[in-house]
Amino acid sequence: MRVIYQAYTLRKSSEDIAIDLNMPLRVVQQVKKTWAEIGEVCRDRRHKGHPVLLSKQNTKLMVALIEHTPDIYLDEIQEFLYTQHDVDVSLATISPTLHCLGSRSKKLSKQGAERCAEARQDFVMKIGNEPAKCIVCADESAVNILTSYQRNGWSLKGLRSHKRCCFVGGTW
Repeated sequence: MRVIYQAYTLRKSSEDIAIDLNMPLRVVQQVKKTWAEIGEVCRDRRHKGHPVLLSKQNTKLMVALIEHTPDIYLDEIQEFLYTQHDVDVSLATISPTLHCLGSRSKKLSKQGAERCAEARQDFVMKIGNEPAKCIVCADESAVNILTSYQRNGWSLKGLRSHKRCCFVGGTW
């Protein structure tokens, strides 16, 4: 705005404005030209850069996909988008999109699919009156029958990434 003030109110030349404001002459000329064309100092920058490759529907689909399968790889997301929705995007597009949506890759915590909150609550209610020194616990060792789980998974920033896994109790 100082360029416009000096140009139209003080009636200074572009060279004088460039010297007074310690700006390149070309910048002063561009600001004056933009002001004459649209009445603003800067153009709207929303439409600059590359066009968006992923629509809102595709980004919602990606979020739903990582919520359903948090240990999914980026190339699996890419393949899913291509085969199911005919959207061909690169991994370099998917990763920043997930980061912009607030998703982060984190260490995956695994929960047993056999966990039952009601059974745990019943156990606490039944054993709650017993003194702690009278309770003996056995080792709850288990074997993971699906060993192909990933170590990392996607989740929103600030939340844990977890996956329910199938475990089988050990035998003697």
